[in-house]
Amino acid sequence: MAGTNFDTHAGETFTASFTCLNSAGAAVNLTGYTARAQVRTTPTSSTVLLNLAPTIPTPANGIIRINVATTGITAGIYYWDLVLDLPSSAGTIFITGGTIKFRDLVTRV
Repeated sequence: MAGTNFDTHAGETFTASFTCLNSAGAAVNLTGYTARAQVRTTPTSSTVLLNLAPTIPTPANGIIRINVATTGITAGIYYWDLVLDLPSSAGTIFITGGTIKFRDLVTRV
């Protein structure tokens, strides 16, 4: 999967979903896999700004979902990635990553 960049608003719920497909276009069964995704200020930063807490609700359909509140995030451009840990500690697969731009809300309540 190529890099994926997002543009969203700070302080709102950020949602995204990704479907893992094999070379024939069929969904990859993700049973036993664990997804991890984090936002950092730079690609090499050791500090996690936001854990995107991805889930794999129905492993057989190959879909990974992110649904996380961005409360407390300052407007700016950050870096993120999504990886899958293979079952039985067999390794890690990079799925996608890129930049995520958080904007301030203009209209206030």
